[in-house]
Amino acid sequence: MLENRIYDMHDGAYVMMYTLGDGLLSVDMIDRGARINAIRVNGVDVALGFDSVSDYAASKTYAGATVGRVANRIAKGRFSLGGRQYLLAVNNGENHLHGGEHGFDDKPFELIEKDDESITLAYTSIDGEEGYPGTLTLRVKFTVKDGSLVIGFSAASDADTIWSPTNHTYFNLDGDAETCLDNVLTINADRYTPTDGGLIPTGEIRSVSGTPFDFRKPIEIGARFGAAELKATDGYDHNYVLGRDGCAAVAYGKKTGIEMTLSTDLPCMQFYTGGSLGGCKGKRGARYGKWAGFCLEPQYAPDAVNHDEFQKPLLEKGRIKKHCIEYKFLCK
Repeated sequence: MLENRIYDMHDGAYVMMYTLGDGLLSVDMIDRGARINAIRVNGVDVALGFDSVSDYAASKTYAGATVGRVANRIAKGRFSLGGRQYLLAVNNGENHLHGGEHGFDDKPFELIEKDDESITLAYTSIDGEEGYPGTLTLRVKFTVKDGSLVIGFSAASDADTIWSPTNHTYFNLDGDAETCLDNVLTINADRYTPTDGGLIPTGEIRSVSGTPFDFRKPIEIGARFGAAELKATDGYDHNYVLGRDGCAAVAYGKKTGIEMTLSTDLPCMQFYTGGSLGGCKGKRGARYGKWAGFCLEPQYAPDAVNHDEFQKPLLEKGRIKKHCIEYKFLCK
């Protein structure tokens, strides 16, 4: 099932909302930012969202958006490629975050394909946009089928560049609960990447064993919030090096019985618990305070382009590169 309607008017153009559903699962997406606005599982909305483009912008949350060109942080907005140094827009202290001042979350995507199960949105990022080299053509395909939401990313560039996509949905599997801290989470990762004060990885890859970052067995998200290691980020905002079997995480809402399994081909995942949410006005009059939702953002490691220890998010000229994120939902 595919439905569409006008969501908002922005910069003199209509912003469209598309709804895909298969019975158990119904997903709303808007074309600006190729953004997920709602995910309803058996009628329960488990995704944070906003009622207008201006509300999204004011929230500074990246909620539901396709993020890029490069997700997460690049130290001091600098990297070298092909013997040349590039300077990117700096928008997070002294660092570059989620594509810069006007990343993909702030761009008008175009609907180029649709059927009863999927839509494909496209955006062309010109050479030099936010400082990145090469004109990059991006396709984002959303498919809803058999209780799953699959996001397929595809990109090509006319020059060597870097590209690390993700989706930035905030989840609360207990629906309208004030916080996500009672949600139960398992992360399929033995290691994480410690960071400095600016959340830039030090280059070390450390075991989660014996730390508050160990989610290899199911545990409530808020169970270790008193740990000293979480004070600087007011909860979790940490990158995990994923296992190799494709399953990244499993989350469960005890109140609703909704379970979500996240799978991806990306090598890492940022786990963020919304410590910087400040009571912004959300959908249908909701207020999203601290820890209202959690993000599981498949990605390459933050600042990977500047670390030989990490897999680098390189996209070679003329090559088509693809990545995938799948969310599988069921009700227990």
